[in-house]
Amino acid sequence: MAPSRFFMLTLATLLMALTSGLRADTTVVLGHAERDLTGDGKPEILRVVGGGPSIYDLGVTFTIESAGKTIYRYDMGRMTRTVGFDAGRHVVSEEQHRVRIKEFGQWFFDEKKFMRPQEYVEFLRVHAREHIADIPNLIDRQASDAVPGSVIWEGMLNSPITIFTFSPGGDTIEAIGWHAPAGRFYELLSCC
Repeated sequence: MAPSRFFMLTLATLLMALTSGLRADTTVVLGHAERDLTGDGKPEILRVVGGGPSIYDLGVTFTIESAGKTIYRYDMGRMTRTVGFDAGRHVVSEEQHRVRIKEFGQWFFDEKKFMRPQEYVEFLRVHAREHIADIPNLIDRQASDAVPGSVIWEGMLNSPITIFTFSPGGDTIEAIGWHAPAGRFYELLSCC
């Protein structure tokens, strides 16, 4: 009986050692907002959370919750002291990184990033006209039912939803909008 007990203790110790390297020792709420994105008159909870071994190495996740259920999740990659992209990459100081963490939520959930569908189309007309016509095609690539992207987009345009635009990092811009009949968010823009 002793060898079996020794084996179990050794196995338990090994598992604890392996999983300790996987857990996040630090969790930081980088920002949160409450907005009605689905058009049902009740605000959803939007949250960006970083988790990792320290504040200098966080895996960042953006979620949207409605009635206590997560209805959207986007893994945004890692937030470290290395910032920028391409030739502009550099390492910021620890103090600059702490300021960046403190100000992240205000930047991520800026009021200008929440738009009604018609406002969003007007915004695209000014800043990225070529992407307006591509929205139904982008929806088609995500849809799992037989409803054409043009029909889904038309339904969104004529609904009380709020479209949210955000950057997961680098020079990427994402925009998402809720489609009530499908019960899900669709990407409306993923570019640049």
